Amino acid sequence: MPVAIYIIPPLVGAFVGFITNVIAVELLFHPKKPVNILGLKIQGLVPARSKDIIQRFMDSLNEILNEDDFEFLIDRALTKAYNDSLKEKVSKSLSYLNYFSVSKKIEEWLHSAIVPYFKDLLTKNISKNVDVQEFILKKAEEVSDEQIEYLFKRFARKELQFIKFSGAVIGLIIGLLQSALLLLLENYHF
Repeated sequence: MPVAIYIIPPLVGAFVGFITNVIAVELLFHPKKPVNILGLKIQGLVPARSKDIIQRFMDSLNEILNEDDFEFLIDRALTKAYNDSLKEKVSKSLSYLNYFSVSKKIEEWLHSAIVPYFKDLLTKNISKNVDVQEFILKKAEEVSDEQIEYLFKRFARKELQFIKFSGAVIGLIIGLLQSALLLLLENYHF
């Protein structure tokens, strides 16, 4: 038998495996709107199930995040805001009191007593009165299918490439097995 008969199955297998996985990855996102093909309604998995995906994501977030986490985020933001701008403004405002050595003492008092009090008050009130799930759900509903696709592909780029090329490798292996079987069958005439 010609050598090509042993080379073709691995090459075709690798090509078919790669193309199949490329199509599978694209079918995650396309078509965006349902299309009827021979009576079958076909739509990309993400656009078809986006509400369910968002809800499962929200349920997962609720299991992970709690009020203490939200308080931590607000506290960090307020601390950064104080250190980046408010502290400097307070220093400038009190600079005229430098003659009386009072400025530094007021600054220290603000930093040790007043700022923590207001940070604690704001942190606790905001975290108790803001529904994080409602906020995230509102933002998620504003995201378009194109943005979801872009974010997912950017986030899982390496994994999607792995899926595509693993199809080629699996197809190549199956093709090599087919060629080995052909060679074995050729050598052992049944």
